Amino acid sequence: MTGEELASELEAEGLDEATAAEPGRTSAWSALEHRDFRLFWIGLVVSNIGTWMQQFGLGWLVVQLAIKDGVPQLAPFYLGLVGLSRALPGLAFGLFGGVVADRADRRRLLLVTQSSAAVFAGILAFLAISNQINIVEIVLISALNSIIFSFDAPTRQAMVPRLVSEKQLMSAIGLNSAAFNGATLVGPLVGGVLIIPFGVGGLMLINAVSYLAIVIALLLMRPQPVIDYGPRLSLLDSIREGLSFIRGDAVLRWVVLLSIATALFTRPYIQLLPAEAQLLGVGAIELSWLLAASGAGALGGALVTASLGGWKHRGALLVGAAFAHGTLLIFFGLQHTVIGAMVFVGLTSLAVMVYLGMANTLMQTRTPDALRGRVMSVQTMVFIGFMPLGQMVLGSVGTLVGINNAFLVGGVIVTLLAGYAALRVTALREASRDGASAGRDDVLARARLDRDWLRDRPLATLPSGGLLRDAEPVLVAMGAEHRVADGELDIRVSAAIGATPGCGPSHHQQRACTMTARHLTQKQR
Repeated sequence: MTGEELASELEAEGLDEATAAEPGRTSAWSALEHRDFRLFWIGLVVSNIGTWMQQFGLGWLVVQLAIKDGVPQLAPFYLGLVGLSRALPGLAFGLFGGVVADRADRRRLLLVTQSSAAVFAGILAFLAISNQINIVEIVLISALNSIIFSFDAPTRQAMVPRLVSEKQLMSAIGLNSAAFNGATLVGPLVGGVLIIPFGVGGLMLINAVSYLAIVIALLLMRPQPVIDYGPRLSLLDSIREGLSFIRGDAVLRWVVLLSIATALFTRPYIQLLPAEAQLLGVGAIELSWLLAASGAGALGGALVTASLGGWKHRGALLVGAAFAHGTLLIFFGLQHTVIGAMVFVGLTSLAVMVYLGMANTLMQTRTPDALRGRVMSVQTMVFIGFMPLGQMVLGSVGTLVGINNAFLVGGVIVTLLAGYAALRVTALREASRDGASAGRDDVLARARLDRDWLRDRPLATLPSGGLLRDAEPVLVAMGAEHRVADGELDIRVSAAIGATPGCGPSHHQQRACTMTARHLTQKQR
């Protein structure tokens, strides 16, 4: 890769320090200025509407199967069983998906995963239309879809920062959430209308066809080539590298911990809404209203997230959103009317989306591209592993004490944990827009600036410009041979780099040093 190509890649990754330091105000829609992101987003909107039509139909079908089997009281357990079938493959393959995302052309990988998902949706539609479907087949296909999603989700999330600038990253994350959560509003409403003439199988067939939108969009987008970071670690070492990076950053540690807690104890409320509808004594139409209310709140939260590109106190907003989410779910669990349930499920979903937007943004902006797939795969594992597991936990508790009481217990746990984080975890509470890149670089420098590891590394070629020009005096102090020629900064690392005398108390020197360490690591690994 030439210096010019590498410069283009680094710019697309959203790692520009000047932008990070002063992003200014951005429109919620600004990410759509980029052609590839625009194609990607439109494809996601269409595909996600089909997905949520199927989600609505599948949840209703599972409840009907429990009634057909003569055990209507086990409907929450049936729903939890479907969740468990998604959880186990997610936990087993989630981290491996992140490694693949860091090693493959992300666009091509998404073509494979989305096409595979379309095939399984078609199989599910055939079984439902032919009236041959049972809970065992639903569990099996749900497990296979979970494996696909283990590779799809981290790839999709890791690709987004390459499609937009860092200034527009919050917009891109918010719009991606809006594409997902707008579909949770539109999909169930359309599904509630179409389920009467076409049945559940018809909804699943529409979902299979809707995957064509994202597949066509991916074909029209420019390739996402793999950046050459040099010799690769083994698969397990690559996973350990990603986990070590998260463990070394207090903010990321707590983001993951809160995400696991919400996944286990609160966020499965969406998948358990069919059981809530059964408790309220309503049918499929009212269930579609509940799902649509949730989707409306989630869409509002996603649009709020998309407009917060200039928001500084991201950690405080994340903790506040987690606290609000747990509290609102408690109120949702106290409702005994459809209207009351619609109001509080909408507010709960709004808080969830703000939380997820902040969590996603903190993880994306504190992680270099070389590790982004692996770091985001942890979020994916939480979503497709712990969240379905939580569906099983809450569904089982709901079977014993009532689904409303299960929501109450889960809400209390998350509220208490978020309150503890707000009061005691200073690093998370004070995580900010301006500190994101610095924290990321410092952690990576600690993980990588090791004399033995860097000794005798080959020549690295990096684009000059920005802070890298300012890094030249630091390179001299670090003992790194270098030259600037033809717009490129060539660096040879010496054995003395472990001493890093250039990393003095000056904030400017420290930033230049860690910037250099990060780029050296990315090129040479």
